[in-house]
Amino acid sequence: MIYDVVVMKTDNASDLIQKLQDLVAFQTVEAAQTEQAECFDYIANELAASKINIRRGYSNELPWLVATTQNTKQPKIILQAHLDVVPGAPEMYDMIKVDDKLIGRGVYDMKFAAACYLQLVTDLRDGLGNYNFGIMFTSDEEIGGENGVGYLLDEGYGAEICILPDGGDNWTLESECNGVWLVEIIAAGKTAHGSRPWEGENAIMKLISCLNDIQRVFPMDDHDKSTLTVSRIKGGEAMNQVPAVAKVTLDMRFTDEAAYSSKRIEVETIIRSAGLELETIARVDNVRVNVEQPTVAEFMRIAESVRGKPIDCGRSYGSSDAHYFTAKGIPTILIRPDGGGAHSDHEWINKDSFQEFYRVLKSYVQETAKTS
Repeated sequence: MIYDVVVMKTDNASDLIQKLQDLVAFQTVEAAQTEQAECFDYIANELAASKINIRRGYSNELPWLVATTQNTKQPKIILQAHLDVVPGAPEMYDMIKVDDKLIGRGVYDMKFAAACYLQLVTDLRDGLGNYNFGIMFTSDEEIGGENGVGYLLDEGYGAEICILPDGGDNWTLESECNGVWLVEIIAAGKTAHGSRPWEGENAIMKLISCLNDIQRVFPMDDHDKSTLTVSRIKGGEAMNQVPAVAKVTLDMRFTDEAAYSSKRIEVETIIRSAGLELETIARVDNVRVNVEQPTVAEFMRIAESVRGKPIDCGRSYGSSDAHYFTAKGIPTILIRPDGGGAHSDHEWINKDSFQEFYRVLKSYVQETAKTS
């Protein structure tokens, strides 16, 4: 498909869209520590013009920043966004506009939210002290969130409610989302010349046999069931040598804790029987949100009033840092505007829906975060 692409021009973009374009330009992938630091500097500089308390730091060399309108670790509302993104082609960091879509790495997952938060502080600048809310920026959601939200909540940060627009696609409030188990499986073999394979032990073939058995634990005939994705695989050193080591990364998603418990036992049994090694990379619990909880219901009421449309609720196949908040008993709103293609080469957000989300966010904060 060929697109008539028009690059966004700075002097024609609204402040909100310009902030998103600025944020997308930072290639904040896991390994890019310099880019991540520069992105957090940009955030701090944008906030510095307002009278807001800013705290910055690192956890295991991963940056974080928390800004609060009051001098507290426990504001009434926390607005949360992760700034890290998955890798993409270099051109994906130059945000473009195609018809009603803004396209680029991180526009939907989830730098649009960061742009909204920065714009909110700017718009409320003159009366910022009359509100009680905070903004939490982290840099490790894509690798589990342990050193971002997980670390900060353990350090005493919290709120009565969290707004986390990292799920709930197309204005569908996420009432539940799947749990995650990320693992690496390692197969050990024995090297030999490629012409004499009987003298070696092929680690890749051992891995393939094990994967075939694991795949049978995750039937792919129904998206509403638990799923398995083989996301990364590596093995061998030379094309004419029997490989001695092979590794694979698995992304497993579970509909509920019972499914996780039973399938984990099956997977571990298969791996152990094959004589392979298993390492857990990350484990994310399932999330449940009570949509009848008063603070959640209040958000839905305001969103419906601003949009003039009802808010639906539903399940998400993905996961987010929400599980850290819900584990602490903090109700968490997972909803975002129209968009799609997260982690793909065509990540996009609808421009008008993006701006509508900002209006909902601003109205919610103005109505519920007043200090008096």
